[in-house]
Amino acid sequence: MALFSWTPALATGNALMDADHHVLVKRVDAVLDAISKQRSNDIVIGAVLNLLEYTHEHFAREEVQMQRIQYAGIQEHIAEHAHLLSQVEALKVQLEVGEQIDIMGHYSFLTRWVKDHIMLVDVEFAAALNASLRTLESGQ
Repeated sequence: MALFSWTPALATGNALMDADHHVLVKRVDAVLDAISKQRSNDIVIGAVLNLLEYTHEHFAREEVQMQRIQYAGIQEHIAEHAHLLSQVEALKVQLEVGEQIDIMGHYSFLTRWVKDHIMLVDVEFAAALNASLRTLESGQ
């Protein structure tokens, strides 16, 4: 049973972003599952590394599109991305050095951040991206 799963409320209206977000949610769930089941440190670190790898790829794709359409909120959006990455990097470091981690704190942070980021920040960017695509398609 998933601890964190995709719901239609997370849809941005942009198919490519939504496909990325499906994978992102699955990777977050894998981290939460490994932590909650008290898997070995190596397994938890592996799940965190998978999340970090995909998150870097996803954010890079978004940021390229933001630059392409000259998205007005690009700086704030990139700052949001950097904040998440730094927090997940900090979790990885804690695990690598064998520190005790705050399971509920990380669960709350990861799920809240992903939901809030998608629903508040990515939805706005997706609307701008979709509008830009419509403008290109109409030849204006």
